[in-house]
Amino acid sequence: MKAELHTVKVGDIVEFPIMLGNRCLLLQELGFNAYWNTEEELLEALSGSASNPKMLEICLSYSPCRRFWEEFGQGRTPFIKSDPIHLTKYGNRYWVSEGKHRVCLAKRAGVESLEAFVYCLKEDTMSLLLPEGTPGRFRFSCTIGNRKFQGTIAYLQVHIPHGLMRFDPVGFQSIWLDVGRDTSGQFVKIMPGVEYRVSTMKQRKKLGLFRYRNKFTVESEVVISPEHPKTKVWLLQAPANDVFNFNSPSFRTIYRWGCWRQGHLLNLSRVLPNPYLV
Repeated sequence: MKAELHTVKVGDIVEFPIMLGNRCLLLQELGFNAYWNTEEELLEALSGSASNPKMLEICLSYSPCRRFWEEFGQGRTPFIKSDPIHLTKYGNRYWVSEGKHRVCLAKRAGVESLEAFVYCLKEDTMSLLLPEGTPGRFRFSCTIGNRKFQGTIAYLQVHIPHGLMRFDPVGFQSIWLDVGRDTSGQFVKIMPGVEYRVSTMKQRKKLGLFRYRNKFTVESEVVISPEHPKTKVWLLQAPANDVFNFNSPSFRTIYRWGCWRQGHLLNLSRVLPNPYLV
């Protein structure tokens, strides 16, 4: 759908934009790096400092932001013709696609409205999901044999920030805690504050001459500390006998923290079927 130019209430832009790059003087003064700190840390820093007038003074000491402020003060949206602001809309809420510095300044300085090109979403992929559960120690158990599955298994997603783990890759880790992740019962640290272990026990039953039946028992455990980094952590419990049914009542969130969005939920429902159990 083609974007259309609208006058938008700044208060309807629900979040501070965080992809500000190293040009943001405020983030520098607060001790944050736009490329190294997590989305959660940046959003918390920008939102938490919004009502502090001293933070606005820092923004206005940066010449581009002062120019934005002067333009808004004259009732104009800066660079509306040469470099317009682009917003994404669902319902009566907006998120920033282009023009992040101008929108950040507008929200911080109390600007009432601005002009922007607006794209309308057909489904909500931008709203943040609420945190769920509390940190702790979580155990799961399932048996696999004769093409039958019983019990529960865990699915864990973690976003590892830059510079946190020396040897592990930065980015998302998506882990099924099943026979494909056997750690011989030893804990594996994904990042500080999040670790797991998996134990697999195999039983072989003789059914006749050259005929055997294997049965696996998988015990897993996830430990999440309250002091884990401010990044995305999502632990789900899945029914071993119905891993393809995302709507199963046994398929539930055990713990979720961080800036997960509706779009993450939609993607999760598409990738959850477990390759190790089929």
